Amino acid sequence: MKSGRAIRAMQGTGARMAALVSLLALLGPMPAVHAQTEPAAPSTGRAVPVPVPVPVRTASPWAPDLRERIERVPVRVTDSAGRGVSGDLPVTVFRPAGRGPFPLAILNHGRDWRERARYERQRYESAARFFVRKGFAVAVPLRLGYGELASVGDPESNLRCDQPRYTAALNAAGQQVAEVLRFMAAQPDIDASRTVLVGQSVGGLASLAALAQLSGTAAEASPSSGPHPSVMAVINVSGGHGGRPDAVASPCRPDLLEQEVARLGSLQRLAPRPVPTLWLYADNDHLFGTRWPRQWAQAYQSAGGSMSWQLLPPVGQEGHRLFTDANDLWQPVVDRFLRPLGVDLPGALLYPPDHDRGHADVADLSALPLPTPELQRLYRAFLAAPLPRAFAMNGQSRSAFATGDDAPSRALARCEEGAQAEEPCRLYAINRTVVWSPP
Repeated sequence: MKSGRAIRAMQGTGARMAALVSLLALLGPMPAVHAQTEPAAPSTGRAVPVPVPVPVRTASPWAPDLRERIERVPVRVTDSAGRGVSGDLPVTVFRPAGRGPFPLAILNHGRDWRERARYERQRYESAARFFVRKGFAVAVPLRLGYGELASVGDPESNLRCDQPRYTAALNAAGQQVAEVLRFMAAQPDIDASRTVLVGQSVGGLASLAALAQLSGTAAEASPSSGPHPSVMAVINVSGGHGGRPDAVASPCRPDLLEQEVARLGSLQRLAPRPVPTLWLYADNDHLFGTRWPRQWAQAYQSAGGSMSWQLLPPVGQEGHRLFTDANDLWQPVVDRFLRPLGVDLPGALLYPPDHDRGHADVADLSALPLPTPELQRLYRAFLAAPLPRAFAMNGQSRSAFATGDDAPSRALARCEEGAQAEEPCRLYAINRTVVWSPP
């Protein structure tokens, strides 16, 4: 994914502005999404269209406004060959302001077997900000077989494309997610009885697998065993396994994956109550397409799982990037999905359409509420920045802008850094649209 470079600056002296401009060249790429791929079946000699490559997701700078920190969670699983694989998962944790207890969201990454050794600490900052705005603490684990844990083994491999071992792979992935939930449930400021599992690609099915495992252990738990972590919803974004980069919408043995998904749905019968799941896919997902995901979702539901399906519009050149490239598409849907479950705080930010020019020309510097030379210099840098972008200010002494994923949220956060009793920051412009209105 190409999610742009983060650009941030706050109004100050000319020297500070010059230093910030110099800093832009040093900033690296924002996080990118992983595609799930496994070795392809033998070639038939036919030419097939190749999906757009998806670069490896890497860690980004810290977000102090989200109280970001790293925890280590020990896990041990069994891989498809019956071997034990163990290690301490690095888990990035974000928290809202306050003492809690906070409901919990666990965000689970996808898989690219070719690049798994290059994975870095997982963050999904844009999605994390969405859930923090809704009042959730957020945990984002890096699982066994990826990045610093690549050398311990690859328990999520399906081994062969013609006879993939999906059950073992998803059991291993789900067990790791469940262990992260148990770890977070032990934290004094976490309310694990209100947990949402979210996953992209393989992470989506890993979330469903974790739900199945937790449902089984909850049914077996005795009243004297204390509180048990409880999942109130699962959000599966572009979920699947066995995707092949050399064959559009033709994953490895999707019929066998359908059987595995049905097994996960049948285990929901053990749960004391049905747990709602939301399945989101983009219309141009080149890794899994839409035919097979719809069949997987229906198999899950027919076997006993609770399922809501929604097909979203195309996302750029590759719909498999839905989770990281299309906040404006999936976040409002998740807001609506969680509202009946008692999660009333909205998380989605409004993104005005590019054709809506607002009440002022975005390029008109004289329309700024406080058109000082310092503010105008910063705003010119904003106008020269790539889309998506957002500019925030408080109409007095504070201003900032950002580009890339979740630019409005990050621009507001940077504008508010260190603020005391000043007027709070608000968005002035998003992309090519002025959204400012007088307080």
